[in-house]
Amino acid sequence: MARAVGSKTSVIVRQEYVWGTVDATSNNVDNHLLPVRDCSLTSSMNNFQSDTIDATRAVLGLGNGNRAVQGSISMDLYPEGLELFFKYLLGDTVTTTGSGDPYTHVIKGTAETMEGLTIEKGFTNISRYFLYKGCRINSMTIDIVQEGFHGVTFDFVGKDETVTETGNATLHDNETQISTSDGMTGYNCTVSVGGSQQSNVKSGNINITNNIETDGYVLGSQFRASVEYSKRECSGEFTMFFEDTTLYELYTAGTETSVVFNFTDNGTKSLNINFPAVKLSGDAPSINSTSGVDLTMKFNAKYDSSEATDVIFTVVNGQATVEGDPDNGS
Repeated sequence: MARAVGSKTSVIVRQEYVWGTVDATSNNVDNHLLPVRDCSLTSSMNNFQSDTIDATRAVLGLGNGNRAVQGSISMDLYPEGLELFFKYLLGDTVTTTGSGDPYTHVIKGTAETMEGLTIEKGFTNISRYFLYKGCRINSMTIDIVQEGFHGVTFDFVGKDETVTETGNATLHDNETQISTSDGMTGYNCTVSVGGSQQSNVKSGNINITNNIETDGYVLGSQFRASVEYSKRECSGEFTMFFEDTTLYELYTAGTETSVVFNFTDNGTKSLNINFPAVKLSGDAPSINSTSGVDLTMKFNAKYDSSEATDVIFTVVNGQATVEGDPDNGS
């Protein structure tokens, strides 16, 4: 019997018109084959035992608990192809401009939310496919490195799981690679604070979470009946050479500022993530070795009334549009 092999797997994602239902009729939806680093999306289940007291000194009853569909998908940070995930993270407000390559897509954090995503994790060489419906993006983390490809991880909370031997036919109809570009590297990232570019940043991370509920269960079903969005929170940090106390003084004074991360691919493609209103925090640098000293600054974002949002993604690439909402074939 063959053993499943990581190099012979596939992960496909598709938008849903109705939460928790594979959309088989919409003419506005594509099947995206993801170039993943790893995919931990799964369904976990607790077992519970009876508290009945018996002379045998044994457990008399065992039961099954709720099944929790959740997990993450990690990829390189691509300049083209991740727009759909950014939209499901932030809300359905996308403005596209440009009459030719490149196009500019602006995605703002809003109160609007999306329905859901269907995700299939396939082990193709042993013909076993795990289908997860009703998936919503709970959080996104971007890991910013000095050398190598930046990584992005999307964490999902979903409705249910189905295991088959053939996979879902709708998802395997003309699936296309979500990105054919190279990921963006540490040589092509800058960080600006208050409009001033910091030339000595070593590394960092960006975290955006939707705080999606995980306890939406009802009687009669092991699977979630609800996966609702809660308050969006944006935060992150960056580590830089300690050369002066300019940013540390912004923190101690409680001064509101902005933080912008700009990623490029050495060409016309780029990703700009702007937090227009943040406050910094951090600790004074420590003396713990004879080598160079670093300063780590953290930030938390809030709603900015002038931009009417807490975060703005600006994506510049060759895609003419960001995939629209499902329209159920109408």
